[in-house]
Amino acid sequence: MADFVDAPNVDEQEVPDEVAAMFDLKQKKKKKKKKVEASAEGDAKVDAAVAGDAASGEAGSSSSAGGFELDPPTYSYSQLLNRVVDFIHQNNPELTDKKRFTMKPPQLMRVGTKKTLWVNFQEICAMMRRNSDHVFQFMMAELGTEGSIDGNKRLVIRGKFVPKYIESLLRKYIGEYVSCQMCRSFNTSLARDNVSRLFFVACQDCGSSRSVAQIRAGYHAQTRADRRAIRN
Repeated sequence: MADFVDAPNVDEQEVPDEVAAMFDLKQKKKKKKKKVEASAEGDAKVDAAVAGDAASGEAGSSSSAGGFELDPPTYSYSQLLNRVVDFIHQNNPELTDKKRFTMKPPQLMRVGTKKTLWVNFQEICAMMRRNSDHVFQFMMAELGTEGSIDGNKRLVIRGKFVPKYIESLLRKYIGEYVSCQMCRSFNTSLARDNVSRLFFVACQDCGSSRSVAQIRAGYHAQTRADRRAIRN
């Protein structure tokens, strides 16, 4: 009967150090802990460095600003608008103190049965700052009739006309020869250029100028005197 020889104990056998280190689990766990601890210490050092750079940057900005930070001023829209209006009042008072241009309605009277008398003709010309002869030419061309200015500077028109129609012609004259097309101001002057022989409207507020068309005669009904002149 075969005798069994006891196997030698593993612990008693001589094992190389490298192999023992490979199978030693406790030693492996200790190495992992060391690696984890080393990485945690490295991250903490990086965070501390970043925090230090940020603190140094803030300190530099605060020192460059004089050691303290200033809050930006905050204004509301109404406050800014009031400041702009105040500056305009102080520097350019003529832009804010504009007077409204009011025109008196034409006062007409009947003279006989075939004539109309414009009583306040000269007063309206003075309010528009225009020469009465220029207004007279425009009215006669638009009305297609004849007229004259008497000794009291009243306009005598041949024909029957109502105030509403004369008022519409006044509005047309103001739009073409009085008002400024840039700023809509009525503070203008009308002058004739000697070289081009054209009339120019110059604005006294904005400084713009424009040329205006010459007065052209409108429709004129032939009278008995006109037919006689054509025959002769």
